[in-house]
Amino acid sequence: MEHLSIVLTNYIFKKGIIDKKNYEIYQYGFQCFLEVSASTICSIVIALLLHMFSECLFFFLLFIPMRSFSGGLHLKTYFSCFIGSCLILTTTLLIVKYLTIPIPISFMLYVFCAIIVLIIGPVDHPNREVDSQENRIFIRRTHFTLLFSFLLAVIFAITRNTRYLFLQAIVFAFICITSFIGHIAYKQS
Repeated sequence: MEHLSIVLTNYIFKKGIIDKKNYEIYQYGFQCFLEVSASTICSIVIALLLHMFSECLFFFLLFIPMRSFSGGLHLKTYFSCFIGSCLILTTTLLIVKYLTIPIPISFMLYVFCAIIVLIIGPVDHPNREVDSQENRIFIRRTHFTLLFSFLLAVIFAITRNTRYLFLQAIVFAFICITSFIGHIAYKQS
């Protein structure tokens, strides 16, 4: 992706659309756009192949804000992150597609994982330092997302929506695992 972003940036630079001082900003922007686009397209393809598009959207409704605000394990390269994300999505969707567990167990798994994420708190990555004010904002946003997800879990339990409650439990299990691993890995850094 980095190579393609350089090619695109060189193209608009040579056309005179940007100047030298904005070159790195545009190159970084192109790279981010390409990476997000590739991940999104791959996720949609996975969801369509599994006939689980709505479950994929729900996965991202929970997973993206929680990972953004609570942090966790971050892999060293875009490619490894891309593969890891695709594996987590595919594994989650396959588990939900082929396995059903009772609502009380799903609810307890969700609550247990949410509490662990809450206890661990935001996990800072060594390559991106977060000051105390940013950390407070991340904590508030994590709490808001957890409250929203808890309300969803209660609604799913009341309406006996086994599939989406189980999906939510699996999503939070992965968030819990990546937060815990990130917490351990970055404490040693």
